[in-house]
This record gives sequence, structure tokens and C-alpha cells, in this order.
Amino acid sequence: MRDGIPFQPWNQPDMAPLGMATAVLLGVWLLRAGFVREALRLQWAWSRPRNLTTRNASETPRTMGVVLSHTLATLGLTAGWTLSLKHGGSATPWLAIPVWILSSMAIRALAGRLLTRNRDMASAWLEITRHNNSWMGILMSLWCVVMAIHPISRHHHMVVWGSAMVVVLALLYGAGRTTQLLLSGRQQRVVGILYLCTLEWSWSLFWIFWSIRFAVRGH
Repeated sequence: MRDGIPFQPWNQPDMAPLGMATAVLLGVWLLRAGFVREALRLQWAWSRPRNLTTRNASETPRTMGVVLSHTLATLGLTAGWTLSLKHGGSATPWLAIPVWILSSMAIRALAGRLLTRNRDMASAWLEITRHNNSWMGILMSLWCVVMAIHPISRHHHMVVWGSAMVVVLALLYGAGRTTQLLLSGRQQRVVGILYLCTLEWSWSLFWIFWSIRFAVRGH
């Protein structure tokens, strides 16, 4: 006890989020070791997004690599969600995470088909969304590992606000990279601006405000 606030023993970490976060970090190692092209394209999404539009047969993502990428995003975000709910917030079920990921991909896939005839650009827009989700899951997992092994109840606001800030920064950076990809395709400027306004910045800002509201309620 300290100031009337009980401490959770150091040998009793939050095992559920810690286990999922550890699985994500192992998945990153597997991605780099077994799916080199997918790992390279994951890196390009946040470093050189324009490279995603120029591909040949040897650079096409493999199915298992794509599945692993989605798994990293789902497990990482679920780990953060689980840890945040334990320290405050709403009682929204964990199923909201995969539904959010699948719906964001489905909306962008449909929009890419309708808004542009350039299949390479539409495919790149969809792919960078997938990689942005993976980066968000990886960053959330790193945060969960740090916080899960320091389960001090009086720091619950750090857990919730930290998770929200990971989402905010990842969404902003991902939307910025998508904007950079758009600006590289000058022939798609009008359609691309419509895409950005409706499916990138509006979508990102909505979830940024939602994350902050979640953190405020949790605090």
C-alpha cells in the first residue's frame, strides 16, 4: 500500500495483452525471416510509399504474408484494447477490432474500384492501409509489453492515454504517407483528393477523436 493505493505484484503482469503483444513481436520476426517481400513493402509503406505502385512478379505479396500482416494488426490492436479496458473505458467487446480492420479494408477496396481505373494505384492505396494497420498493431504491442510488465494500478491513466496516443500518431503518420502516395500520381489528382478527404483524413480524424474520447472516459 502507498497513499492508500494497492500495488499489483510485479510477478503478476497482465498476461492476456502481454501474450498477444509478444505473439505480434514474434510475428514480426517471422515476417522478416520468411516473407521478405512483405516485410520490405511494410517498410516502404512508412518510408517510400511510392515504391508500392511499381511492382513486378517477384514483388507481389504472398498470400500467407498478407494473412500474417492482418494478424499482426488484429492481435496488436486487441492487446492494446484489452489492456485499456482493464484500466478504464467502455465495455466495448474485443470483436470491434477485427470488424474495424475488415470494414476499413472493404470500404477502401470498393472505393478504389469505383474512383479510379488505375488498378495499380487502387491496389497501392489498399495495400498501404493494410500496412498502416500492421504498423499500428506493432507499435501498440511494444507499448503493451512495457505497460503489462508494470501493472501499477495508479498508472491506469498512462495506459489508456498512451494507447490512445499510439493510435493517434499512427493514424496521422499513415494518412500523411497515403497523401504522399497520392501526390506522386498526378493523373489521379481529382479522384485522389476525393479519396483522401473521404477515406483517409476523415476516417483518421474520426478515429482520432474517438480514441481521445475513449481516453477521457477511461480517465
